Amino acid sequence: MKDLRSAEDGAAGPGAKADTRPQIAAVLARQDQSPLSLLICFVCVLFLVVMIADGPVHTMARSLDPTLNATLRMVTEFGNSAWPLGIGLALLALVAVARRRAQGSAAEDLQAFRSCLLLVVLSVAGSGFLASLSKNMIGRMRPSTVPDPNVLEFSVLAFRAGWASFPSGHATTAAACAVALAICAPRLSWAWLSIGFVAAVSRALLGVHWLSDCLAGLALGTAFCLLLRRHMAGRGHRFVLDRRVLFPAVALTAQALSGAVSGLGRSVCTGFLRLWRKFASGRRT
Repeated sequence: MKDLRSAEDGAAGPGAKADTRPQIAAVLARQDQSPLSLLICFVCVLFLVVMIADGPVHTMARSLDPTLNATLRMVTEFGNSAWPLGIGLALLALVAVARRRAQGSAAEDLQAFRSCLLLVVLSVAGSGFLASLSKNMIGRMRPSTVPDPNVLEFSVLAFRAGWASFPSGHATTAAACAVALAICAPRLSWAWLSIGFVAAVSRALLGVHWLSDCLAGLALGTAFCLLLRRHMAGRGHRFVLDRRVLFPAVALTAQALSGAVSGLGRSVCTGFLRLWRKFASGRRT
């Protein structure tokens, strides 16, 4: 290989100008960009999206087929924070019950399952709170507020639904949930990320957000989830769930659920029996 390179150099001649493009590309690839540099780059891209794409995408959204709109309304529900928070909190409660009885490897499996649930719940809740606070403070007008909206119309600190467009809350929570699930289930990561992206962009296609709102929400949800993962990993949490971990954890959680349901059923039956006895004794007297 060395001989080949030296032969090529000799063939080029001592006075030939070397091609520096590969060296420049290698230097840029090795550069670790600071967070500020990445933020400035993203802001510049977002500004171009605002000026070039926001208006045309909204115009296209107005002319979409009603059937497609109905499909998009179903897809956009992935960004609704109610379902990951509700299911996640319920599963966390069941895992807490199951961990009391688990020992050895079963306890470790439940701990990994709990870490994944915490990552999903905290990512969705935290990023959703930040999105809600920031969009009400920024006060960008939603495209659905007036018939002929302006892409750069703001009312800072308006705290009104029609002026809370940037960033999109649904896009933020969709990205946070998708990234968290991709971290926990790496073999399905492309599927989760694709679903999250489509759910986020659906807000613009439905005409309730600008495209730049959705991209900002995607960035916010992704960044929040990744930072939370780094923080939790530093505290000893592990997130990868494979079949050897997931199936036992789900089985133990289901066992805890059946125990809770049976216990609730026994309590309800006992309560009814007590009420019936009081009612029967009252009638005898």
